[in-house]
Amino acid sequence: METKKQDEKKIEVALQPISVGDIIVKIKGTSDLIMDRFPDQAKRDILAKQAGISKSNKKKVRDVKAETRDAVHITSSGKIGFPSFAWKKGMMEATSFVGDKFFSKKLVSGAIKITNMEDGLIPIQFKKQYVLEHSIGANTKFSPAFKDWSCELHIRFDKNNITAQDITTLLNYAGFYSGIGSWRPKGSGGGSGEYGTYQVATSK
Repeated sequence: METKKQDEKKIEVALQPISVGDIIVKIKGTSDLIMDRFPDQAKRDILAKQAGISKSNKKKVRDVKAETRDAVHITSSGKIGFPSFAWKKGMMEATSFVGDKFFSKKLVSGAIKITNMEDGLIPIQFKKQYVLEHSIGANTKFSPAFKDWSCELHIRFDKNNITAQDITTLLNYAGFYSGIGSWRPKGSGGGSGEYGTYQVATSK
């Protein structure tokens, strides 16, 4: 038994460290951004209905100002922003147009982290906010819209598998093909609008 122990060899495993890089990307909107946040009151109404809590059948008077106010994404510190996953999802979809067969949605999902979120939102700057009136079937909808908008994305990434150039290219394609917000080129169900598009302005 002792001889067997002497013959055993130790196997050394070399651990390859993850090489982490950081980049700041300036995003500039190329068309107006439309928001359509699901209101908290609507969530409460759904939960109440599911819980079997009776409600009055009396129809409420429509409050357009409240509708548009509640549809805006706002951080706890009062900044207007947009969910960070919108840019991440756009980059994942853009892998269809960028890179080789190893450049996948799965890689982008794991190798890229957006780090400057506030309550899950990326703060945006804009020159003008207005209300867009549009029709969805027989219903008229009033949505908050933002003109000449921009933001910064602080991105941490795995340099072993993706480069800063890859990231800016993905974002450029995502901004052109997908966009963010309502009535973007590629929304749920396919999308058919021209709002929410963007491009990379600068990166460092």
